[in-house]
Amino acid sequence: MSLPDYIIVFFYLSAMVGVGIYFRKKASAGIDSYFLGDRQLPWWVLGASGMSSNLDISGTMINTALIYAFGTMGFFIEIRGGLVLIMAFLMIFMGKWNRRASVMTMAEWMEFRFGKGRDGKLARLFAALAILISTIWIITYFSVGAGKFIGEFLQFKYYLGLSPEFWAASLMIVLATIYTITSGLYGVVWTDFFQGGLIFLAIVITCIISFARFDLPEVFHLSIPLKDGGYTLIETTREQWTGIIPVWKLGFPENSVYSIYNMFGIAVIFFMIKTIIEGSSGTSGYMIQRFFASRSDRETGLLSLF
Repeated sequence: MSLPDYIIVFFYLSAMVGVGIYFRKKASAGIDSYFLGDRQLPWWVLGASGMSSNLDISGTMINTALIYAFGTMGFFIEIRGGLVLIMAFLMIFMGKWNRRASVMTMAEWMEFRFGKGRDGKLARLFAALAILISTIWIITYFSVGAGKFIGEFLQFKYYLGLSPEFWAASLMIVLATIYTITSGLYGVVWTDFFQGGLIFLAIVITCIISFARFDLPEVFHLSIPLKDGGYTLIETTREQWTGIIPVWKLGFPENSVYSIYNMFGIAVIFFMIKTIIEGSSGTSGYMIQRFFASRSDRETGLLSLF
């Protein structure tokens, strides 16, 4: 990276913090303002925020690896969450039902759903604990991915015996914490909206470059990771790699990390059933906040669609 690249990164990170500071006054008006944006945030901002919040560098690297190894069929693995089948349920049914509860958090929604008695209080407690544990896991997962990627690009060095990945991840966590704590949901969704625009622009540019500059040969080899840390080459064809109809079985070597998907049909069916069950029970975690914050039933559907 050259000096102009570092300047762009600096202004980008500064802008993220600046958004949080800008919305601080609005967020401090009350607890509804802080957690739900006074339920007056536009659907297109909430929808873009949902997209941006679920697009991270760790997931992007995993999806890229899956598409590289499996071809187009790699998208079927992402039925487990990356392809937004669950959003169909939220758009038609569950999003508006979540919103109608007029609650502020997932834990509070559990008590609304199961009542104020012992069962409802237990459900609320378990929801709060589950969200806390899963949030720690998610932040750790994102931080490791971001640390690897950002540490490489910004050329962080070892310092105080700690790795470049640690310092890169720490920088991202500190900046995100500043604008989140300062401006609540306002800061989260508007920074997400800005990031979502950059992400979409990058997707368009990448697709144009890919289609304009590269052609797939009729026969080529893929480098597949092995369980022992090495790699092996497997041969594939353009027709097979670009096929959109899933097959029942794959032929990855047994010592490859992708051999767990060799019963591909069963894996896809499992992910379908899992997603349908999850979709029928509504959203959760950080995503449900967008539905609680929407202005109307109609807008919950629009933000899901978007």
